[in-house]
Amino acid sequence: MSKEEFEQRWARKSLREMLSTVEKRVGILEESMEDTKELNNVLGGSIEDLREQSRDFVTMCLTSQRNSVQELLDSQKI
Repeated sequence: MSKEEFEQRWARKSLREMLSTVEKRVGILEESMEDTKELNNVLGGSIEDLREQSRDFVTMCLTSQRNSVQELLDSQKI
């Protein structure tokens, strides 16, 4: 085997190893992306629930304050 043939084989082997490494990393990245999508769906639902709870809480507080002010105004009419 000539030096040139040896270098070509070595280069092909190195390329195959690099390709194998890249394929493994792509597989890991794809799994990670799936996990991220699932987590995003879960968090999206949780965030929407928190928005709704916050909206309900603010509505309840404002209604209570309005009622307190109305009671105060009604007591002043007497």
